[in-house]
Formats: sequence, C-alpha cells, structure tokens
Amino acid sequence: MRRLFIFATILAATMLVAFFQQPFQKAAGASEDPPKIYLPLIANQTNQSQPIVVNHLSTNVHEIPDYWITQARKYVVHYAHTSHGSQILTGLEWLEAQDSKYNVSIRVSGVTALPSDPTALGIYDGNNYPGNTYITPEMYWESASGLSHTRSVLNSGFFDFSLWTWCGQMSSYSISQVQAYMSTLNQLEEEYSGVSTIYYTGHTDGTATGSTLWRNNNLVRAYVDQNDKVLFDFADIESYDPAGTYYPNANDSCSWCTSWCSNHPAAFECQNLSQMGDCAHSNKLQCSLKAQAFWHLMARLAGWDGK
Repeated sequence: MRRLFIFATILAATMLVAFFQQPFQKAAGASEDPPKIYLPLIANQTNQSQPIVVNHLSTNVHEIPDYWITQARKYVVHYAHTSHGSQILTGLEWLEAQDSKYNVSIRVSGVTALPSDPTALGIYDGNNYPGNTYITPEMYWESASGLSHTRSVLNSGFFDFSLWTWCGQMSSYSISQVQAYMSTLNQLEEEYSGVSTIYYTGHTDGTATGSTLWRNNNLVRAYVDQNDKVLFDFADIESYDPAGTYYPNANDSCSWCTSWCSNHPAAFECQNLSQMGDCAHSNKLQCSLKAQAFWHLMARLAGWDGK
C-alpha cells in the first residue's frame, strides 16, 4: 500500500511539472502570437485583506528590495490610457536606462498582444482597437462597446492586472459617473478571478480642497480603503515634492519641479532627465516619480509589505 501511495505521488508530481512546461496557447480571438517562452502567470492579490495604495510616499525605487523587484518582473499588465497615463510608461523606460534591473517590456499595439521580453515587467499598451492605442473612458469602461473590448483583452488570459488612467475627466465628472467607474472595475474583477484592476485618481488641475476634482478623487480613495482595492494615487504624487512639501494648488504641469532639480542636482529622480522622452503635459520629474511609484505598486502586489 505504501509503495502504491509513493507511485501515485510521483506520478502526480510528474504530471504537474509537465503541465507547467507547456507553452501558453493562443486564446481565441487574440490577434498576435505570444512569445514561445512565457512563465505561467503568478498569483495576484485580487483578494488581499487590505487596500494597497501608492502615493507621494512611494516615489523612491531604491527602497524596494531586489527580491521584490525580481518578483514584480513576473507580472504582465494590461495598461490602457489617454495622454496623461503615458507619463508612467515614459518614466519606466527612463528608469530602465538608469538601471537595467528595472527592466520593462512595453508592447504598444492596437490589438491584444504580449510584450516580447518574458524576463521583464510586461505591459500591453492598448485595448484591442486596431490602429488605436489612445483609450478614452468609453473605450475601456464607460460603454458596452468599451467593456467588450476590455473583456476581449482579458479573455486572452495573458494578464495579471488591468487598468485605465484618467485624463481630465475627474475635474468635471458627477458623483454617479465616478461611482460607475468604480462599480465597473469591481465588476471586471468579479468576472475575471485571476485579474486585479488598479484604480487611479485624476491628475491635479490647480484647484484645492472642495473642488470637483478633490471630491471625486476622495470618492475613489474612500472606495479603495473600504473595499480593499488597489490605488495608484496620481494626484497625490503631483501634490508633494520629494521632501514632502505639500502644494495644495498643484497642477499637472508641476510648477515646483524645475526648481527642485535645480536645487537637488544629485538626486536620483533628477538624473539624466534630458535623455527621457516627452512627459505628456508635465515636467519630466513627474514621469520619474510616477515610474518609481509604479514599481512600488508592482512590488507591493507581489507581496512586499512596503517596509
């Protein structure tokens, strides 16, 4: 009986190894073939027991242990955005140029596609709209058609996380529209148990406490906190310099950024910014800080406690 048990155990282990050695098969409807070698997607934090939030306290990438950088590079992210959201992608490419351990593979494609490098943090930039990677609200979550496109991406099974970043809509949207945004992202999580959605606040617009933007961003923050969701606090990062000075009337062009780097020329976040591509609507320092915060987010999702 003991020999039978040992044989069964070895057989089960052999079958499990064989399963994970199989390459991913192309999902129905996917428009491009995945690379031949890709590790199985690792478990994400869809059901984490507390909210995960990155903000202005999360903009120093050197705080992240190398182990968690390595773990974060196993993720593949579906990243849909308008122009403001591109700031993070621009910053990620700059950060990789500073240190190759922050390796990122960004695939810009109008159709669903995996990034080419399975050893890097993978990002698909688009939402399955052939010939178009500029994704407005109705093209991701705010219409039935947009949701159909988003589902077509998630149906591929390629992705651990899915997100969409705001342009200026949070400065004018009603409470019901913001609630619809949060409800729809939650619905997607319920439909795709292997995928977590990442919530965003809208960028700053020069207004302070009591404005429509302030109200709407706080609606998202409260929802994330109460429902153990994941938040990239775009507006909060724009509202503080790296020393922690608060700018209540900050705007997305970042009035304090130039003077910060002039006064702190040796600071990592200011290094080689001339080599960075265009930081849409903002100062290049903002792309640097947001990219570092994005690595914080990926490391936290991989299991790092942030300490």
